[in-house]
Amino acid sequence: MRITDVEVIPFRIPLHRPVVWAAGRMDCVDWVLVTITAEDGSRGVAEAIPRPMIYGETQVSIAHAISAVLGPMLIGQDSFALAPIWRAMEGLAGNLAAKSAIDIALHDLNGKLTGLPVHRLLGGPERSHVDLVWMVGLMDEQGMIDDAVARAAEGFRAFKVKGGIDPDSDIRVARAMREALPHVQIYIDANMKYDRDTGLRVLRALSGVLDAVEEPLPAGDDMGRVDLARRVDVPLMGDESVFTPADVARQIRLGALRRVSLKMPRTGFWLSRKIVAMCETASIPMQICTQSETTLGVAACLQLAAAYGQISLPSELTFHLEVDGRITAQAFAVENGRLPVPTAPGNGADVDPDRLDRYRVTL
Repeated sequence: MRITDVEVIPFRIPLHRPVVWAAGRMDCVDWVLVTITAEDGSRGVAEAIPRPMIYGETQVSIAHAISAVLGPMLIGQDSFALAPIWRAMEGLAGNLAAKSAIDIALHDLNGKLTGLPVHRLLGGPERSHVDLVWMVGLMDEQGMIDDAVARAAEGFRAFKVKGGIDPDSDIRVARAMREALPHVQIYIDANMKYDRDTGLRVLRALSGVLDAVEEPLPAGDDMGRVDLARRVDVPLMGDESVFTPADVARQIRLGALRRVSLKMPRTGFWLSRKIVAMCETASIPMQICTQSETTLGVAACLQLAAAYGQISLPSELTFHLEVDGRITAQAFAVENGRLPVPTAPGNGADVDPDRLDRYRVTL
């Protein structure tokens, strides 16, 4: 279907409480709504999530990149012609969040045009419900342990523990959490804050305690990652080291990673499909990790998680519970540590105009 319009609307929603991790702090979400309209009036929507400290994109830069550069490329194009559209977008370097939001909105539009949920367009579903990870943010040690125990009582069986600032505290928290919750999955996200010696010390101390560790070393330290993987038995998961399909191919060749993180706001559906295929051939399990999605982003992530058996690990799709409001009509309530996969056409989330008006901002 021919594309006739591309619109960007910045919005801001506060969080219930600040979220703190080794690389930053958030008090609100400052994202960009992307709407793509087809000639019959159908619309696809997605949110673009900036991470200035990681990808170099801001709310302002995303809105400009789409409205001034990427959006005009789409006018008159066939919404199903994803390969040519991505090839055209490669004329603008970087801008992963802007391009991925366009991709997600196009998939949402195409699902609505065909009357199918996106997971069906991708060949699924492999599952009707997605098991979730609860993210334990940085706070006092007992508070982190208590948070995990309380969420386990609600049905969560997998926990991501933020760390990296105080390695000794990371060891104490992980050990106490494992003692309190012997049958759940626990992994630490060090946010690339360990050096080589510290990473070795922490992971040897937590052998038999952790199910995995996410990016213990700086993303660019490939040889350090390989050496660490050879010397510890805790599986390493890539995040900042696997931004793109090319990154994933390189890490597979190096052989250090035993898990790979997918983040929809930087790979959309199109690039995620390529990464899934590579991980399948290398027998590397995958999970969808959070980029602080609202309910709109969660809906798209659920579609991807439902489409592929390789995304077999619990996914980090609970951040929307930290957001004090939403722009969608759907709320996506968690039940017993799981979320059902939406079966409505597209990604399964509709923007509520009144809610959007409440949170939209002018740049």
